Amino acid sequence: MFKHVLFFYLLFQAVNTVSAANVVFQMNEQCLKAQKLIYELKFDEATKILESETLLHPDNIALPWMEESILFLKIFISEDQVQYKNNGKSWAALISKVQKSDFNNAWYRHILSDMHIHRGLIRLRFGENISAGSDIQSAYKYLKENRKMFPSFLADNKNYGLLSCAFSSVPSKYQWLAKLIGFQGDMNTGLAEMEAYLKSDQNYKEHICLKLETAYIYAMVQHQLNKNTPAAWSAIEPYTRNYRHNLLENYMRATIAGYHGMNDEMIAILKEKPAYHHAYPFYYMDFMLGLAKMRRMDPDADVYFRIFTVKYKGKNYIKSAYRNLSWISQVKNEQSAAQTYYSLCLKHGALQMEEDKQAEREAAEKLAWPPDLIKARLLFDGKYYEQALKLLKGIKESSLGHIRFTLELGYRKARIQHEQRHLAEAEALYLDVMEKGRKQPYYYAAYAALQVAIIYEEQKKTALARQYFNMAKNDFPDNKEYANSIEQKAKAGLKRIGK
Repeated sequence: MFKHVLFFYLLFQAVNTVSAANVVFQMNEQCLKAQKLIYELKFDEATKILESETLLHPDNIALPWMEESILFLKIFISEDQVQYKNNGKSWAALISKVQKSDFNNAWYRHILSDMHIHRGLIRLRFGENISAGSDIQSAYKYLKENRKMFPSFLADNKNYGLLSCAFSSVPSKYQWLAKLIGFQGDMNTGLAEMEAYLKSDQNYKEHICLKLETAYIYAMVQHQLNKNTPAAWSAIEPYTRNYRHNLLENYMRATIAGYHGMNDEMIAILKEKPAYHHAYPFYYMDFMLGLAKMRRMDPDADVYFRIFTVKYKGKNYIKSAYRNLSWISQVKNEQSAAQTYYSLCLKHGALQMEEDKQAEREAAEKLAWPPDLIKARLLFDGKYYEQALKLLKGIKESSLGHIRFTLELGYRKARIQHEQRHLAEAEALYLDVMEKGRKQPYYYAAYAALQVAIIYEEQKKTALARQYFNMAKNDFPDNKEYANSIEQKAKAGLKRIGK
């Protein structure tokens, strides 16, 4: 939830013109053009427009807002810590420039809220947690003031919607942040606020980018926390039909298509993404294409992971990329290459994202996976269930030789039965995985409990659902994998059923 929703917490709203003294918030034709270019990641072109506009209209606070958005996006996409440190004073100056205008208007506070959240997210990314908390607290302060002074300000629905959903099921490691802000989230309230804005008749040009962002956040919440992926696709699809010409739209559409089980569509979307020639390179999208192709067993999947590991200058997902390259080599029975990639996984990248932590653990184990087990797992992730199940049925548990593989086999069979709505069979397999994996350091048992809880939730067996959601987050202390994700999803489940 945090890695995908917080990444796109951007805001490029606009109105015609509002003023107080010499200060204005104005989105004229040139500003709207710059806004469009920013969403296409054409930062150089956008910057030229903003520089010209600043000479003509130095008191327009929309201009530093968009400048800050460019700075935020560059650092978030590249994860370039040097660039972050070199631009620290510039970031503070942009915030200060808006703040000093003391413009008593809803957009003034909304801009400051955006700027603080952007900087807070980057500080979280680089481990500056206390400063990040202070930024997000400041952002919330501006939002509260706006809600009190301008209760009909629809742009704030997106902001409150995001915060309500993000803080509705905060993992333990972020509880300090929730306490600092003093914000009690509620997913249903957050979704309702975003829905109200998306359904509103505010459809002027200046709202196009804002509604696109709102639709993406709404879609991510529906998938990650509300377990309603069809609603996620329905929300994002109409807003991303320009994906062949807009990099952010392409990313959003491909992400939700993948969640919705449309792996072939995800590949088609990513293959049509705009070239990086005139845009800021978004190499994570190459990682995404490699992942989708790997799940379909395309022979060229490794090409895109290689592009990512060579060209991406950040630290996150590097370990995952090398682990994936190792899996591809193992499927090809190239064991020497597979172990080399495991070594590179241990040597490079960071241990911040749960996917990378998982990749590091697997690389440290240096296990040679049975090729058919890897294939089945990847095919399952691509939603090719029949092909995956056929492979799993051909694997004998007695031949596996390691408890991780035994648990993977049982868990993956359970997940396929679950997706195919054979719920009794799925539940029996989940319970077996829970028993075998209860004292293991692997995620399978805890995730199995989470899935059993979801089955009972769907069946309106609230007491049993509550029991297994609590079990998922509390009863597997030896598990070292995806712990934050499991806890967050369990908390979201408890919220849904009313704990």
